[in-house]
Amino acid sequence: MIRRLGALRGKRIIFGYDRYLLPELVEYRAVLSSHADVIEAVDTGHIHYLSSAEMVCRSVQADVESFGILCCGTGMGMSIAANKFQAIYAARCTSVEDAEQARSINNANVLCIASKLGFELNRAIVDTFVTTPYTGRKLDELEYITQFESPLQPALSSTPVASRLRRIA
Repeated sequence: MIRRLGALRGKRIIFGYDRYLLPELVEYRAVLSSHADVIEAVDTGHIHYLSSAEMVCRSVQADVESFGILCCGTGMGMSIAANKFQAIYAARCTSVEDAEQARSINNANVLCIASKLGFELNRAIVDTFVTTPYTGRKLDELEYITQFESPLQPALSSTPVASRLRRIA
């Protein structure tokens, strides 16, 4: 998944959120629908950031033609939870530049946004995230990151991690 080049435009969007997004949910649905088909992954009986993050990430894992967008109050809880799932590369973006770099450098497949930043900024962040292609930049580093997902896989470097650490205090 990390090697997949190109932009996300046209791929299914798996969308999860918590109660902080509810006042502007219609507006967010419209923005996301302008990019692709949207599937909401929310437990409507109990809207919570953790259950939404889990539903979105499991859906993205199962559907290679999709990516996720998660929104909670700050975006931090969603990001932390999402990054616990194998093959999920979630980025909390608070600016358009963050979104561009999350895609162009890190090939993120889940965008985490903060409803507290406001709809207008988040719309620009979503638009940038969806349309920015990954071109293969820093692929070696991204493949190294995937080594962290399985403790049974050897690290790319033959030098033990402890010997590469440097004490500064």
